[in-house]
Parts: sequence; structure tokens; C-alpha cells
Amino acid sequence: MIIVEGGTQKKRDLAYEVAAFCARELFPRHRAYTIYLELAKKAGFMGEDVGYCYQGEDDRDIYIEINTHKLKGDLDEFIDTICHEMIHAKQTLKSELKDYMRPTYHKKWLCKDGKYREYKNLPYHKLPWEVEAYRDSGKLLRKFKREYYGYEAKA
Repeated sequence: MIIVEGGTQKKRDLAYEVAAFCARELFPRHRAYTIYLELAKKAGFMGEDVGYCYQGEDDRDIYIEINTHKLKGDLDEFIDTICHEMIHAKQTLKSELKDYMRPTYHKKWLCKDGKYREYKNLPYHKLPWEVEAYRDSGKLLRKFKREYYGYEAKA
């Protein structure tokens, strides 16, 4: 189930279509999940961040926040941001990425040897979950635009 809140009706409808498309592409066999996607104009996002994805108390509850204020009406960036955060949702649902809240908030990535590791000393753009999300979000954007609009995106 995908629940979209905030923003205009047009943006909510588009966000739902993109999220549902990504769910079908990224985790077609998963059915027992709830994704809460919030479209908000927030000043509280750190740096240049336009989106966050994090796990709820139940490992099948995923929360995604998109800061529409920082996107400045760029439709491709809006769709790409949702695709990027849905890749993080896939990583969480498939237990590739785990959120830990205690003693402090941190993330761990499932390595090839089957162990979860924390990557404290890597820059943001080299974190394994971000490498995958940045690598694949553009592909999802292009496929979404091809299927829903009949043309490719610039990205």
C-alpha cells in the first residue's frame, strides 16, 4: 500500500503513479508493506537534501519525505527523487539496508559475506546504498517516462 500526503492533488497523483511504478519494478513480489510518502515544503532538510527514506518501527513501514520546495517545479527532478527514495525503500524491504535507532541512529548495509556493516568513514556519494540509488534512479526515470508519457527523460 502506498499513501501520499501533502502537496497539490496533481503532485500527489504523480507521486503515487511514480511510487507504484517503482514498487512494481523494484519489489514486484512484496505485498505486505506500507509506504508513507509525504510531499512537503520544509526548511528542516539538511544541506541540499531533497528526500529522505527511513524505516518505521515495523520493518514493513517505510517513510519517504520529499522536500518539494527545493525541487523548484522541476518535474524530472521530482520523479527522479521519488525513484531514488523508492530504491532505498527496496533496499529496506529486501533487508539490504537496516536502520538502527539505538544507541544513536545509523544504517548498516548487507555485504556479500552476509554480514551487516556500518560505513562511517565513507563520503555520502560513496556509501553503497547511495551508489545503487544514484546509479539506478535515472534508469527508472527514463522507463517511467517512456511507459507513461511515451518519451524519454533528459536525465
